[in-house]
Amino acid sequence: MNKLSLSILALAIAQTLSLQAHAASVAAAETTEKSAKNDHQVQEVIVVSGSRMEQNIEQVAGSILVIDEDEINNNMSNDFGSIFRNQSSVAVKGGAGKSTSITIRGIGGNRVMMVKDGVRVNNQYASPLGPGAEGTGRGLTEVQSLKQVEVVKAAASTMYGSDALGGVVVMRTKDAADYLLGEDYYVSMNAGYAGINNEYTAGFTSAAAYGNFENLLSYQHRKGEELPNYFDTQPDSDLVQDSVLFKSKYHFNDYTSVQLTLDYLEQTLKRWEYEFDSKTGALKENIDTDRDTQVINGALQLVSNKPTQMHDILTVTAYFGNTEQLEHRDYFKKTKPSQVYGLSQLRDYTFEDQRIGLNSTFSKYIGNNNYGHQITYGLDYEFSTMSRHRTVNNVGGAIVHPFTFAETDSQRLGVFVQDDVTLLNGDLNLIGGLRYDYFNNTPDKAQAEAGLEEDYVESNFEPMRDSFWSPKLGLVYKLSDSVSVYGQYAYGYKMPTPDQKWGELEVEAGPTDVLIKANYDLKSEESHTWEIGVRGNHTDTRYELTVFYTLAKDFIDWEFVPEGSKPPFKYNYRYFNRDEVKLYGAEAQINHWLNDEVELWSNISYTYGTDEKGYYLNSISPLKGNVGASWYTDISGMEAEFGTVVRWADKMDRTTDLDLFRPVGIPSLDAMTKDWNSVYDTAGYAVLDLTFGLRINDSWNLRAGVFNVLDKEYVDYADVAGQSVFLLDKSMNLEYEDFTQPGRYFNVSVNYKF
Repeated sequence: MNKLSLSILALAIAQTLSLQAHAASVAAAETTEKSAKNDHQVQEVIVVSGSRMEQNIEQVAGSILVIDEDEINNNMSNDFGSIFRNQSSVAVKGGAGKSTSITIRGIGGNRVMMVKDGVRVNNQYASPLGPGAEGTGRGLTEVQSLKQVEVVKAAASTMYGSDALGGVVVMRTKDAADYLLGEDYYVSMNAGYAGINNEYTAGFTSAAAYGNFENLLSYQHRKGEELPNYFDTQPDSDLVQDSVLFKSKYHFNDYTSVQLTLDYLEQTLKRWEYEFDSKTGALKENIDTDRDTQVINGALQLVSNKPTQMHDILTVTAYFGNTEQLEHRDYFKKTKPSQVYGLSQLRDYTFEDQRIGLNSTFSKYIGNNNYGHQITYGLDYEFSTMSRHRTVNNVGGAIVHPFTFAETDSQRLGVFVQDDVTLLNGDLNLIGGLRYDYFNNTPDKAQAEAGLEEDYVESNFEPMRDSFWSPKLGLVYKLSDSVSVYGQYAYGYKMPTPDQKWGELEVEAGPTDVLIKANYDLKSEESHTWEIGVRGNHTDTRYELTVFYTLAKDFIDWEFVPEGSKPPFKYNYRYFNRDEVKLYGAEAQINHWLNDEVELWSNISYTYGTDEKGYYLNSISPLKGNVGASWYTDISGMEAEFGTVVRWADKMDRTTDLDLFRPVGIPSLDAMTKDWNSVYDTAGYAVLDLTFGLRINDSWNLRAGVFNVLDKEYVDYADVAGQSVFLLDKSMNLEYEDFTQPGRYFNVSVNYKF
């Protein structure tokens, strides 16, 4: 991928600012926004993730988490993970500068599909070893431009196909119309500071409407550090991120429009790691890392709401996406005691995920207010390529290209239909859906043969082809105008990713080297999920309670296969299929207004999961919850909002140890090695956050926050789930303190609208 020219970009930004700022100065005054305290009555929540078309969340037969732009701003989110800071049902691993992944009800990684503005986000590539064996995450996005984030918590393969076995995350960015609000011009600038990683932010957003066009240009710059731990003992680093969002919509008429979206983000990380001799204090080794990640997504979307015999609404999106990560590392040390300290090895890592596709959704209502069919149907096609290359240059020695996995071309084709039947004068909705998918994953045999040499077996690299049907059944019944119950059965399906089926990787780390082994017999996994819930939306109170049960077959997990219990130690691990996995739990959330000024809210989630042998799944989260309050008031005629949140989690000891060392019949040795099989458990915690927002006038908005006010030391279980205490310590020199969350920190942001 070629980098954007900074000079051209700067010129475009400057020109847009000058032109639109001048236009804004002569435009009509903006309509005064309503304050939250005067607008807390029953509000419709519109989602698109349930049926891929806009609908009221009350019509959805399942649990969907909705985070709108107000919540993102009020929480002072500065990256993907912080969006879910106050949500107990979603676990996020990673943070600023780190590979990020999301887990829902114990199922995560590439099993959770992620979509942004109609474009499927790149596959995640990361070793199960977690920290230290870094890869490419999936949550690299600019949060400043997000309009709404929706999370479908159950399997959603009926509407989205494979990759949606564990749910779907749908991100929508704001359009020009969301800023213009009927005006012709809009320009705003923002700046801020996030103490969590010493990050400074600045950017602007401009929108303009002229003729039949609506255009949007947004730019954000972030400069900080990699996410630190509580003790601030992480290596020194510089983290810089630049993003550009451009949208141009053309209205053919009152019914039909076409929109071009270009979304670009580049993040660069420089890290300097030093290891000193514990006795002499002399420098033993240092590693300089330079990583550049670029993400560009583009889409051309046609939308028409002119009724025809075939549809009332149609959405057709042609898209492309490219994620590329280039990482270079320089290793400095003495290769021999007699040699001078200096450069000993250079490593280069490349990951690339390219996608091009077309998706379409059509919706047609047949009937009247008392009885009818809301039929949604469509077709999806995508061609993608995923590759990972490594080069190791030993100074004064050979240059080698260790095999990771064969570059793989993938094709996916899906056709779906869903019927939402309205009965009993609109009080009962019955939903039925079905989807057919065909997949073809073809690895590059020549590359595999060159990488594996004598270990290459051609039959192991035959294309993986599969097809499947994904059914769905659901209902929503209104007990009253404000209370409804729902239930659904949803099917999920997931093919193995190329690195899971064909991947081989050796992590060289002293006495405990680890080898990732391929599993050519790895099968696709499937899930069956049942949900039952009640949802209420009263004048001052909104609530939802959901219970769920998931049965997964051929669940893909990973296991260690030790070669022995005597030095030199070398451990193999691989992905494999668990015969059966059961997960069940409950989630609840409530919002209540005490009066026009005070809102109370809370959410809580619990998941329990075991395999066919009754062993705990290490991917599930502990009992978690959040309790918060907001007070809306006036200060000298300025609208103000005070917020407080307590984030808490129970201890997590429902874990299953690994099988690194097997008993050898020697009591003293067996007792010692038993501890070496341990995975990380975490203690319970409670963390207090305080936020403050001030709307000074129609132009100026100020927000500040203090997070982890009591300076609590704690570890988020998602960051250590299933990780070996022994291997991370001995192979990667990582200890418990390295996974702690940051201590007390401060955020501040300001926004000015011209």
